[in-house]
Amino acid sequence: MRLIAATRNPAKVQELARLVAGLADVAPLPNAGDGDPEDGDSFATNAAAKAVFWSRRLDGGEIVVATDGGLLIPALGDRWDPVRTRRFAGEARTDVERASALLALAADLAGDDRRIVWEEALAVARDGVLLAHWVATSPPGLLAGEVDPGPVATGNGFWIPAIWICPDAGGRRLAELSAAERAARPDHWSLLGANLRTFLLQLSQESPAQP
Repeated sequence: MRLIAATRNPAKVQELARLVAGLADVAPLPNAGDGDPEDGDSFATNAAAKAVFWSRRLDGGEIVVATDGGLLIPALGDRWDPVRTRRFAGEARTDVERASALLALAADLAGDDRRIVWEEALAVARDGVLLAHWVATSPPGLLAGEVDPGPVATGNGFWIPAIWICPDAGGRRLAELSAAERAARPDHWSLLGANLRTFLLQLSQESPAQP
């Protein structure tokens, strides 16, 4: 089985490939133009819209998987829109600039007010039809007080781990955890991955001839 990842973020392609390893191959989005619909008011709406959009645009009944997620910072209230996590500081910013802008916005928060959670939605579509979708949240973390450009750069498109402190991992940053440590955490990716694998197994049993 082959899945098309409806994203231009290489880190997301790698994450999706990890989630379905041994069950399906994940291919990046082909050069089929732009036009990602990301103007919804929720992660679930955006993920579903992207999956349906690209599954309609691509030929051959491709199975398309799309995700959309963002950082929840309850203490910021109306000053923060999670749906615009990547775009809040401007489309042309670097990941280091995004991380720095976020920490500047939260500079007045202290203690438990720096509590953060990540929410991610994942949707599956084929031929313009939404087949399945789920939403999951991560264990809570704390927003760091400063940013180190090094871990941001090595995130390859995932910059939040560089400013995410894990109370359940001795106060280390998420970017500092090993691959094995991160895989062992019951985070949003593991929850979504379990749902996706179950769905793909059912799909392969129902339609073994599908790609």
